Amino acid sequence: MMKKGLVTALGLVMICSIAACGGKDKAETTQGAATAAETETEAPETTKAGGEETAPAQVSDMPEYVSAFDLGDISEYVELGEYKNLQVTAMDTEVTDEDIENELKAQVENSEPSYEEVTEGTVAEGDVANIDFEGKMDGEVFQGGTGTDFNLKIGSGQFIAGFEDGLIGKNIGETVVLDLSFPEEYTVNPDFSGKAVEFTVKINYVQGEELPRELNDAFVERATDGQYKTVEDYRAYMKKEMTESRAEEARVGKINSAWEKVEANAEFKKEAEELIQYNYDSQIYQAESMTAMYGMTMDSYLSAMGTTREQFEKEIRDYAEQSARWQILVRAVVEAEGLEPTEEEYEKGLEELAGETGTTVEALNANYSEIMIRDILRQKAVQDFLEETAVEVPAAE
Repeated sequence: MMKKGLVTALGLVMICSIAACGGKDKAETTQGAATAAETETEAPETTKAGGEETAPAQVSDMPEYVSAFDLGDISEYVELGEYKNLQVTAMDTEVTDEDIENELKAQVENSEPSYEEVTEGTVAEGDVANIDFEGKMDGEVFQGGTGTDFNLKIGSGQFIAGFEDGLIGKNIGETVVLDLSFPEEYTVNPDFSGKAVEFTVKINYVQGEELPRELNDAFVERATDGQYKTVEDYRAYMKKEMTESRAEEARVGKINSAWEKVEANAEFKKEAEELIQYNYDSQIYQAESMTAMYGMTMDSYLSAMGTTREQFEKEIRDYAEQSARWQILVRAVVEAEGLEPTEEEYEKGLEELAGETGTTVEALNANYSEIMIRDILRQKAVQDFLEETAVEVPAAE
């Protein structure tokens, strides 16, 4: 289990769970009803594991949240050593011209292939045509029947019968109307089976020869979707981004280095068993929920990951114990320095947390207890304290 610093340790699970994320590729969201591929996404009731059918994983109840602030006298668990004005090694944040050129070179080498856009001639079997299309059924546009800037290899059988053949021989740049019908047994969407459909298709261009991978203005414009049009403008942007990124890495590194010393200087007197058990149970709950979502059992999941239940549970236990020590230390520093958020600071912190995670204050209050949110804000307060008080010294010292 990878060891995390204070910056990620306590609030990681909660922040990830409430963060807005996701998003589909535009081709995936538009071609569904037009493609001939039969894909079914219903959650399985049974799962094949090692050739035998097994029932989906059973999920334990979500454990009730336990905070280090729920414990009694914190001095029974830990005694702080030196925890402020700690010396930490300064990170080099300079971004050199060589750094920028190496990054640009890597972007070029790892970029997706790009092709010449052929805008004259006709479409032939085997061509990759870039198209916009709109499907109508009974005169109405239907969900999943529309796509833009879609690359279709003619003859791949990706779309329903007649769609790709209907483009062969047509002029590039032409708009074509295709009167077709869905298959009689269309398993992708049985409601469409046998129904007539009209597709209006604009042939934007056909892919030509692959373009050489080299850093030039054309590459920059393609790679940035037109946001930057010259190498020099993009180079200036990359310098700014890399400088800001290294500054943030240095900030996080400073906090985590100081936190390691806080932990090393502290004397832990006894384990907080209740807190450890909560951390353990919450990790198990997340693992079981994930496997159940995919219709798997824990055993089949662990087998696929190349580990055993015993190894898995040991890693979870180690993580739970480490997390408990960090949570205890956070409380100790909060109490030693008077970092408990005031009501005004709590409300402000709640708004900031909502913004950082792409949700709303109302959603946070509806889904998470005040003690959970306070623990996040307490951790942030300790991070800020360490950032302010830690003293950076050059590596040579």
